[in-house]
Amino acid sequence: MFVPSAHRLQDLRRVKPAPAIHWRCLPTTPAQLVERLPELGSVLYVPMRPDGAPLREWPRGLLVDLMQLAPLLQTRSLAAAGTITSEGPREWIECLDREGRGCARLHLLPDTDYLAWDRLLDHGWATPGNRPSRRLRQPRPVYAKVLRFHARRLGGLVVLGAESYLPISPLGRQVAGQIAQAEAVPLQLASSD
Repeated sequence: MFVPSAHRLQDLRRVKPAPAIHWRCLPTTPAQLVERLPELGSVLYVPMRPDGAPLREWPRGLLVDLMQLAPLLQTRSLAAAGTITSEGPREWIECLDREGRGCARLHLLPDTDYLAWDRLLDHGWATPGNRPSRRLRQPRPVYAKVLRFHARRLGGLVVLGAESYLPISPLGRQVAGQIAQAEAVPLQLASSD
């Protein structure tokens, strides 16, 4: 069946272009990140699938309660990203290792402390940045989970942990679901939600 080219052009115009993403890169250390994470309140945590290698080096003086949080201890820089989607504005932070590979993503939710989010991104020096390095094969996300981080002292160590059984607003739950769908990963919600 013949379809006039005018109709095909109209179909092409209906396809929405991908939203522009604005990046800002900040150097950090695992210790700085662990110190700031508990201030955020609830965030959507999206760890990346490990590349098969164990944690290359454990930062001195830091531990994690759960191995799912170990990727955060590889973080050497943060790439803050923001865009406008059809559902509204989105902000997230890519936690990058020494080679520029993604370790984890932290997504801003309506339940997140916005001032703490800004402080987390304010502690370093912003360098002009584009999307994290494409020459490296970026790991795939594993799952998405709403967490609230906490840190505690154990002797001379700081232990990073997280709570997952926490209340989340209906809007926060909706936004977390939309992000998980966009990331193509399952959203893990606490059984009490």
